[in-house]
Amino acid sequence: MTKSFTFFLFFLFFSGLGQKIPILGFLGVPEDNATPKNYKTMEGAGFSLSLMTFSNHENALKALNAARNSNIKLILSYPELYSEPQKVIPEIRNHPALEAYYMGDEPSPTDFIGYINYAEKIKKYDQSHFFYANLYPNYVPSQSIKGLSYEDYITEAINKLPFSFISFDHYPLVNNKVRGNYYENLEIIREKSQKSNKSFWGFACATIHFDYLEPKIEGIKLQHFANLLYGAQGLQYFTYWTDPFWKKDYSYAIVDSKGDPTPTYHIVKKVNEQIQRLAWVFLGAKADAVFHTGNEIPQGTKKLSSLPDRFKFFSTYGKNALVSFMTNRKRKFVIIQNKSLTDDLTLEYQFDKPMKKVNNKSGETINLSISKKYKTDILPGDILIFTYGN
Repeated sequence: MTKSFTFFLFFLFFSGLGQKIPILGFLGVPEDNATPKNYKTMEGAGFSLSLMTFSNHENALKALNAARNSNIKLILSYPELYSEPQKVIPEIRNHPALEAYYMGDEPSPTDFIGYINYAEKIKKYDQSHFFYANLYPNYVPSQSIKGLSYEDYITEAINKLPFSFISFDHYPLVNNKVRGNYYENLEIIREKSQKSNKSFWGFACATIHFDYLEPKIEGIKLQHFANLLYGAQGLQYFTYWTDPFWKKDYSYAIVDSKGDPTPTYHIVKKVNEQIQRLAWVFLGAKADAVFHTGNEIPQGTKKLSSLPDRFKFFSTYGKNALVSFMTNRKRKFVIIQNKSLTDDLTLEYQFDKPMKKVNNKSGETINLSISKKYKTDILPGDILIFTYGN
């Protein structure tokens, strides 16, 4: 068992998340709306974590108390954590709704020392909660990371910042088309994650802004299943709440500016439910290798050039798919994702050794015959899972 896997199981157990994949709402419930009802609404969509900054200690404590009776825990920051840690941290460090401390979003390398100092101040009074920071995607302008290559930026962040896992925010669906460097970003993060023994968490964009269009179920699936097939151990959404300040430019977030569910809420709830039914596949799993099929192999990735193990026949008939080979304890998985946002993918396959298929709706396994050739249609953005082993 790897150190990272051992740590992650430890983290899951002691954070109270059980055997579910952590799901975070970035810009979660704001302080003016921090009520038990709003945290219950968040829980109802399948979330377990709310990330939000607060203006002061009093409002942060109010939010912690409001979340106490839900299954939502808070990742938070506010000024007194830095200015008066000796005073405020003893009042919250044992609170059951506190999960972690938020250092910041998309830091430049010049910001790292501030994050480190912030964490050091808190660690003097709380050794039991982790620190969260979210890193840039690979389409970040060079000047924002002080001329570093993207890979060097990620490496420097891993080596210097005291976060417990790597978080990055690549939003791939621009005008309903997938960015050309999306999968390359996942390749880089996967490699850095495994090399550093730190798990990673990925994002899905869940709000209209700039060239990001109205969230649809196939787009949310495409993003989060890609994260999982590359080995993500936690999932995040930007944004959960529609911030009133951004109301003209940002819309169709998961809830509106009053906390009421939008159409996106019901999409996210459905996807999160499917993901949690499959948590036994992904939680603690390692992505051993990831390949792509079709006529359009993304930059920075590898084309599947041979039959997967245990397959006698395997064809997507030239259509674009992602194929991940994963290990979870003694069980092996071959997982295929349809990368189209509009069309079903037909996979035709036959085995030369016993295999099982995982039912997407129930998470249960189904025995498949080695004497039969199968055809299965995979919905846009969705996945098909095969498994063997104990």
